[in-house]
Amino acid sequence: MRVEVDIRSSLTGADAEQATQRAIAATSQQALKDCNFYCKQDTGALIQSSLIHSDIDGGVLKWVTPYAVPQYTFPPTRTDKNPNASPEWCAVAEANHKDEWNRVFANAHKEGMNR
Repeated sequence: MRVEVDIRSSLTGADAEQATQRAIAATSQQALKDCNFYCKQDTGALIQSSLIHSDIDGGVLKWVTPYAVPQYTFPPTRTDKNPNASPEWCAVAEANHKDEWNRVFANAHKEGMNR
């Protein structure tokens, strides 16, 4: 007995890779926005550095200033310029938005696969 299965699809491995890359970019963009919502702010340079130095397409978010690491870990937080500011702002954003990030990824990936 012999069984043959012929699956024809317009999607290729490259299509799946492209859908994944688009999903990573969409999720990274949303995550950066959400992280900066909780980012400490004085002059705005810390947030601006994340917009300049992050690799959205690669899924890498960066805050690049000489004081970024100490501000991230240092507990006292001024909230006069950003009432949502918090130490470890990315951890706070993840705790509050992880489910949303998963939905963004899933929706963007699904949309990319349906092209």
